Amino acid sequence: MFVDTGIGAGFQQWRNKYPEFGQGMEGYGKRFGAQYADYASGIVIGHVVMQSIFHQDPRYFYKGTGSVRSRALYAIGTAFVRKGDNGRWQPDYSDVLGGLAAGEISTLYYPASSRQGRRLVDNMLLGFGGRAAHNLLHEFVLRKLTPHVSKMAAGLPQRILREGTPVSLISVEDWSSKTAENGESITFILASDIQEDGVIVAPIGSKAWGQASFSGEDGKAMHVGLEHVRLKVVDRDVPLRSTPLRDGGGALEYHRLENSGRIAITLYVAENVTLAPAR
Repeated sequence: MFVDTGIGAGFQQWRNKYPEFGQGMEGYGKRFGAQYADYASGIVIGHVVMQSIFHQDPRYFYKGTGSVRSRALYAIGTAFVRKGDNGRWQPDYSDVLGGLAAGEISTLYYPASSRQGRRLVDNMLLGFGGRAAHNLLHEFVLRKLTPHVSKMAAGLPQRILREGTPVSLISVEDWSSKTAENGESITFILASDIQEDGVIVAPIGSKAWGQASFSGEDGKAMHVGLEHVRLKVVDRDVPLRSTPLRDGGGALEYHRLENSGRIAITLYVAENVTLAPAR
C-alpha cells in the first residue's frame, strides 16, 4: 500500500503532474498524501458503504481449473463483477460508484486547475487494471499454479494467523476534532488483505475496533493511545498491539491523511490465532 502509493507519487512528480504541488520533498509529500487519500476514500466508500448497500462480497473467488488462458480471462473478467450475498455474479457497483464518490471528495485536496473529469476516468480505469492484476496474482502466483485447489483445500489443517503479522488500518472516524478523552470507541477498516499460505483470511474492508485515549487540544499536537483493538477475521476477534514484538517499546505511530481527519496506522497481531480451515 505505502510502496504502491510512493511509486505512483514518484511518477507524478517525474511527469510534473499537478504542478501547483511544486517539486522537491514538499511536492512529493503533497502528491503522496493526495494519492493515499484517494486510496483511503476508495476503501471507506467502496469497501464499507457501497458493499453494504449492494450486498457484494469483496473476496476473489479462485478458479484453479482449466487452461492458463481460461483462468487468466476469468481473473481479468472478475475485475468487473462481484458476487452478491445471494451467490450470483453482478456488476461491480461497489468499486465503480465508490471510486466516483471518492473522486468527488478528491476535489477538496487536488489543485483547482486539475481536470476532474479526466482524473475520474483515469482513476476508474486504474481501478479496473489494479483489480485485474490483483486477481491474476491470486490465481497464478499465490496459489502456486495448482489446478487442484478443491482437493488441496479439503486436506489443509487449520491455519494460524501468526503473532506479529502486520495489519494496515484506516480510521473510519474523523480524528481532527478529538479532544482529551479516555476509552472512546474507535472503528477502523482493513486497508489491505491479510493472507496466510496464499489464501486471504481477512479481506480489505474488514472491520476492527477498540478504545482510544487522546491528549492535546482540538487535534493539534494530538497524542493517541489505543487499547483492546480487535480485528474481525471470519468468526474470530483477533487482538492487535502497537509494536511488532511483544516486549517492544516505542510510541504508537500513525499519520493523518491529506486534508482529512482520518488516520492510517499499522498494528500487529498480538498472539497466534487459530483460524477455521480454508473453504
